Amino acid sequence: MTIRNDGTATGRRVFAVRVAVETPERLAELALARGYYFIGQGGERLGAAGQLMDAIAEGRVQITGG
Repeated sequence: MTIRNDGTATGRRVFAVRVAVETPERLAELALARGYYFIGQGGERLGAAGQLMDAIAEGRVQITGG
């Protein structure tokens, strides 16, 4: 689990994988298009790839070819 500065757990963990250079940006685009986002430093919405992967793992989202 990831630990905050105050020592409490976030309930999340870091998961590192080797992917193509374009994959993180594409996942962020897919996440944003499906409503999974976080607010960036400038106040803009950015795609939350981790939230999208959680939704896929839980069966709430299915990605099909196209």
